[in-house]
Amino acid sequence: MRRFAFLRFFPDKLWANVRWMRGAGCPGGAAIPNEVLRELIIKLTEPDRLEIVREAGIRDDRPPLLRGDEDEGLLEEADSWVTQNGAKVLPHLLRRIDPSDDEMVQLVQSEMLPFDRSLLEPREFLVRFNHPAMRGAVDGGLPLSEVTATSLALTELITSLLAANRPFGADAAMPTVRVTAASSVDFFTTSSGLILGGLGLLATCGVGVISAPVIVGTAVLTGAIDLTLNWQKRSSEKGRSDAERAKVDADRARADDKKIEAETIGQELENEIKRARLGTLPAQAEAHRAENPATLPASFFVPFALIERSSQENGLAVAHGVHLINRGLPSLFGILRVVPGLLITVENKGAGNPRAVT
Repeated sequence: MRRFAFLRFFPDKLWANVRWMRGAGCPGGAAIPNEVLRELIIKLTEPDRLEIVREAGIRDDRPPLLRGDEDEGLLEEADSWVTQNGAKVLPHLLRRIDPSDDEMVQLVQSEMLPFDRSLLEPREFLVRFNHPAMRGAVDGGLPLSEVTATSLALTELITSLLAANRPFGADAAMPTVRVTAASSVDFFTTSSGLILGGLGLLATCGVGVISAPVIVGTAVLTGAIDLTLNWQKRSSEKGRSDAERAKVDADRARADDKKIEAETIGQELENEIKRARLGTLPAQAEAHRAENPATLPASFFVPFALIERSSQENGLAVAHGVHLINRGLPSLFGILRVVPGLLITVENKGAGNPRAVT
């Protein structure tokens, strides 16, 4: 009980911190809606800043401080520009940098990142897991391992979305579910609209990734899924000697490392080819990234038009949708690496069409 009580009240602590910062930073307790976004823009390289301005479709009339000229810039000019253009550039900025939870709280509090508060209310929806191995179910039932693995997968996805939605004041409480298992595993779920919207967003955008980034999700849960599905193999290994098991594990680890290295190179090449075809990145930014490689947020690998459309369909602001993809897509890809071929369908029981990811 203590653990859950802490999680439930954690968002309130974050909100309290933001209220304190408001009072400390401005005369009379007024808010500083520009400060966090201004500093995030300054953190970026100039090629990325140019790219964001272009993608946002606005005129490049940034003051010197927002061009990287720290000695020449005035905070008032920078804040005025952010006030005028912040809402337009924020979704594109979040595809280059993943802010901390504290920074996200301040963006929400300042209304730079709006969201529909009705999404905090409970909704009913269906999450269905299908896999080719489930089609051979006998007598309308499935092996316990299949049901357990899908439960862990759903837990992994919802955990990532709960954490991502803390800055929006959402309770960190697991949803309630009713489970049926036949040729698929169905979870009839009751949770907030933020969880429903996040799962729907991941289901849509997960299939639109230009090339999969090197992301693994939560190692504990994905490892548990692997252990659950491969219980027979793990069980047969228990009779081996420690020396033999260690040798097998070492060989397997080397093989996995080589496979991951090959996949990473292949993904990077595929990503470069497709991005070049789409013409989404200026040559200057490409050259900079080649010289200074950095880990990009997961949303960078999803076409922006797809994120924009799916966010609107799920009642989310585009910047909110980008943030949820940044935090949730690594978990989804971690699951799909362990269970290739898994099909996840999300259906709002109130309205709308089901969305699927495989």
